[in-house]
Amino acid sequence: MSRDVTVFKPRRDRGSLTVPLSITNSGKKRASYQVEVRITGPGGFDATVRVDTGAVALYPGTSWPTELTVKDPGKPLPDNPVVSIVKNNKRELQS
Repeated sequence: MSRDVTVFKPRRDRGSLTVPLSITNSGKKRASYQVEVRITGPGGFDATVRVDTGAVALYPGTSWPTELTVKDPGKPLPDNPVVSIVKNNKRELQS
């Protein structure tokens, strides 16, 4: 299931980090996803953001690109943040 989520290199954007990601349903049934991503870096930067496809159930083989905006007030934005997927729940729709 972790292969369903691809995280791309974050970029700085006006005092925050933007983390692009893509969710691809590699299964055989329509499914929705809850994904939680953690971004850390030097100076104590530590932020967790979530995305939920909610009512948008992906058909098999389709993708849903999105971007998450990350801030950690009072902490410097890292030049080379470490990004990890801490949660990836896939909910298949029952026929």
